[in-house]
Amino acid sequence: MNKTNWIILFINSVVLLLLFIFVVYPFFKIFVSSMYIDITYLGLRKFVFLDNYFYVLSDYKYWNSLYNSFRFGIIAFLIELVLGFWLAYLIWKNENNKLLRISILIPWALPTAIMALAWRFFLNEQYGIIPKFFSIFGIENIFLSNFTWAFIWMVIIDVWKNTPFIAIMFYSALKGINKELFEVIDLEKGNFYHRIFWVILPISIPAISGALLFRLLYALVIFDLPYVLTGGGPANSTKTIPMYIYENFFKYLDIGYASSLTVISIILIFIISILFMEFVKKIFLYYQK
Repeated sequence: MNKTNWIILFINSVVLLLLFIFVVYPFFKIFVSSMYIDITYLGLRKFVFLDNYFYVLSDYKYWNSLYNSFRFGIIAFLIELVLGFWLAYLIWKNENNKLLRISILIPWALPTAIMALAWRFFLNEQYGIIPKFFSIFGIENIFLSNFTWAFIWMVIIDVWKNTPFIAIMFYSALKGINKELFEVIDLEKGNFYHRIFWVILPISIPAISGALLFRLLYALVIFDLPYVLTGGGPANSTKTIPMYIYENFFKYLDIGYASSLTVISIILIFIISILFMEFVKKIFLYYQK
C-alpha cells in the first residue's frame, strides 16, 4: 500500500477505536448492569436476568416520563421546524440586515441552565414579570406550579432557544440554491407556494436531514431545561426519561434499573432515527419523481 492508503487505514482505525471506547464498550457495560439488581447503599448485587425489563412494563413513572418526553419532543420539534424555516427564509430575503441575524442567534447562544434559571425567575409566582404582565389582561395562574402551564412554558422556552439552530441549518441550505430556479418559476407564472414546495423544501430538507434528526433526538431526551426550570414537577408532569434515569441512578442508587431504562431508551432512539431517515428519504424520492 502507498502512503495515502496507510494514512486512511490509520484514521479509520482511530475512529473505530474511539467508537469502541465511547460507544460500544459503555453500551455493553450498561447492558450487563441492567441484568442485575445493583443497589450500592445496600451492598446488594444479584443477577436477575431480564427482571428489570419486565418491571419497566408495570412502572407507571416510566410510562409517564416516556409520555412527557415524546409529547414534548414532537410538539417542540414541529413548532421549531416551521418557525425555523420561516426565520431562515426571512434572513435569506434580508441578507444585508446583520442586526436581524444577530438578534435571532442570541437565544441559541445562551447556556440552557442559565437561560432556564432566568425564565424561572421571570415566571415566579410572587415577583415574576411575566405573570404580572398577563394579569393585566385577566390571565391568571400561569405559573410553573400549574400542571398545564408548566408543560406549555417548557415548550415555549425550548422553542425560543432552539428555533435559531434549525433556522441556521435551513439558511445554509437556502444559500446553496441556484436563484435561476426561482427565475424559471417566475417565467412560468408560479407563486409563493411553488417557490416553497417545488424548490426550497425539496432541496433544503434532504440537505439538513441530519441536523433535523439531531434536533428531534435532543428534544426527545432533554434533561437540563426541565431539571432546572421545574425539577420535573408539578407532580412529575414535566419529568422526562433522562430525568427519571438520573433519579434512579443518583437518588435511589439503583444502578441496575437505571441501566435497563438506559438500554430501552437507546433502542427507542435507534428506532426513531431509522424511521425518521426513512421518512425523509421517501419525501426526497417523492419530489424526485
